Amino acid sequence: MGCGSAEAMPRPSLRRKCWFLRLLLFLVLLFTTVGIYVALNLATSNTLGEVAQSSNGFQKEFLWPKNEPIVELKQRLAKKQIIPPLLSDIRSVDESKLPYKCGIIFFYHIACTGGSSLNHWFGKQVKLNGPNNSYWTTWGRKEKVETSFIKGMNTQTKNIGPSEWRFVHAHGMSFFPNASEAYLYQWREEVESQGCGFVVTTMLRDAVGHTISQTKGMIKPNVTLDQFLDHLEPENYNKRGLFVTQLDYLLYSMGPRNDYNATKEEKVRRGVEILQRHFDVVALSDHDRFIDIMNKITGWTPSEYRTSNIFGGDLNYSYRGK
Repeated sequence: MGCGSAEAMPRPSLRRKCWFLRLLLFLVLLFTTVGIYVALNLATSNTLGEVAQSSNGFQKEFLWPKNEPIVELKQRLAKKQIIPPLLSDIRSVDESKLPYKCGIIFFYHIACTGGSSLNHWFGKQVKLNGPNNSYWTTWGRKEKVETSFIKGMNTQTKNIGPSEWRFVHAHGMSFFPNASEAYLYQWREEVESQGCGFVVTTMLRDAVGHTISQTKGMIKPNVTLDQFLDHLEPENYNKRGLFVTQLDYLLYSMGPRNDYNATKEEKVRRGVEILQRHFDVVALSDHDRFIDIMNKITGWTPSEYRTSNIFGGDLNYSYRGK
């Protein structure tokens, strides 16, 4: 006979036992609810310096740049109300208010998404649309490049003219969004305080197409499937592999990978968080739509878009089934 039965219980001890089980179930549900609430609040506090002790300390990686902490910026942000990121809070551009009169386009170039073609198009637009436009980049394949990039960006965000547009290209090891997120807050604040727009943007691609694209001349031939996927195994969480997923590129660029052994779920959560907080325009392989939005934001005269960095060789794949 269960505890929820409507029949009379003949022994008092059975009544006490059922009462105890109900109380125990209530306490379990209560502590579970409190635990979920605390976990959700901790998960949204990491940019304010409150480290959640989860994922083997991974969230320490989300705080402030390791090479040059921004103490004053950290103190200002710490005074702001903590608002959990929601899908409704995704940054967006109100096209009815375009074009902005001045600003910076910050293009975070993820490899093998068609970014080279877009980068060339931006360079052409800067030349075609007058002397009040400029192009700037500092990138390479060594970690120390980020220090030079940040120093240059701190100059780019100052003294923007009333009708000036500056295009910035971040690629390779220019910038590590996961560890250096605080700079995105700083740069936006500096640019918008001048009455200009700070537009952070990137291009994404379907995962299969992105992976195949990286095999075109970028990976030595005759690797096995096990070798190709080796860095995705859990025990190789911080190993650089033969290719870089878009999620890893968004979090770490081509720099140190997953030093704190984050779970794949935590990495996805963090990637979505960065996109929500900072990226104004994100496109998925739709280059025409992307270019149309950039022209509307800047007021640039449209120009022809041509693809570049196209692989012209033969692709030969084989599959070894099990």
